[in-house]
Amino acid sequence: MRRFLDIALFSGVILTAGLGCVQVVRPPSDLTYEDVPQYAWEGLKQQGSFGFDYYVSRSSMQFEVQGSGSVVLPDALRFRGTWRMGEEERVLNLAAAGDYQLERQDNQWVPHPKSEEAKILEQADRVIRKALLRRKGRGFELVADEGKIITYSFQPNLFYLDPGFEKKYTAELVVDGRTLLAREINARSEDDDIQFKFSVSAINRRKRIRIPFSENFKLTYSPQAGRFGKAKSVLGKRLRDVGRKSRMRTRDGNLQVTLTFPVYKQMAQILAEPGQLVILGLNLDGPGPQINTRGEISDIFHIADTLALPVVRSVEVGFDSLSRPMLELTLAKADPRSRDFDYLGVAVDGVLYEVLTVDNPTDILRIANVTTYEEALALSIKLRRPFNGELRFMDQERLR
Repeated sequence: MRRFLDIALFSGVILTAGLGCVQVVRPPSDLTYEDVPQYAWEGLKQQGSFGFDYYVSRSSMQFEVQGSGSVVLPDALRFRGTWRMGEEERVLNLAAAGDYQLERQDNQWVPHPKSEEAKILEQADRVIRKALLRRKGRGFELVADEGKIITYSFQPNLFYLDPGFEKKYTAELVVDGRTLLAREINARSEDDDIQFKFSVSAINRRKRIRIPFSENFKLTYSPQAGRFGKAKSVLGKRLRDVGRKSRMRTRDGNLQVTLTFPVYKQMAQILAEPGQLVILGLNLDGPGPQINTRGEISDIFHIADTLALPVVRSVEVGFDSLSRPMLELTLAKADPRSRDFDYLGVAVDGVLYEVLTVDNPTDILRIANVTTYEEALALSIKLRRPFNGELRFMDQERLR
């Protein structure tokens, strides 16, 4: 059983291109051939961005869609191509995020629920998902390991093009031999009537996608404390970090933020918080106020002291070996002035995320107690852009 020990010798895999060096986090060192397909696809979806080429067709229906585009996490997609059905042909110029895409109407970009043409990543996931769900890698068969690429065969799900399951199919997953990320998903029916092709390029080259601005959604915040002007400025920058341009107005004492695409409710709440990181001294007993580890009712500690107010030098969002989101923080001024406690606690805006032993180094910390990628991303952004103040999220509404 091959294990990819050669990759484990490096702290990262560096891909060089004309635009400079782009870093892709190294794969786990203990992956086997059976593990690679799962890692290849899930790992790709966890990258910051990638480009893609896309082609689907059903010859018997004279149907074809082809083009190219980009994906930028957490949810932005841009795609340009053509759609054909018989003699009808349309040019596709799609911008999408979340559950919506934009369409040009009366010189305005108006949001509509995503069409199938804007669900390209979801389509690719459906094609491969059934094989991924089979236990112990049994959904894939190794075809060849040529060093630079590794090829697997699998049975695809092409319900989108063949809702009656009338045909038999063959498919291949092509994996980059260095990064172990997916490079191609190719599927076709045995009679060549139906084809699906999805190929990946330019991983982590883009930071954002240019999407036309229009006032389609509105967030409302109530100022709670601190410098309102500073909070307003920082919130705008934080929203840009998640790919949302915004316009802001103050009405009836509240801050109204208009957006092209909506923001997940949890992200909208987190992005309005101060982003204050503290290291606490925790005891199991004592007179201090009680605090629970996030999500754990039974983990009750007493806050004995605030030991440090670290400066966040950098924060990265990553994933553990089970594809769970996590943050890695590099800190300055983080050394506790005392370690004479039962535990150390890492808290952000009053939420206890991690409990550490008292001898644990504090210059580099990991926060793994987060539930979703969106939560981890929002938490990382507010830690990078803290401010002395707070806004309370009230609601989000669709304007049109």
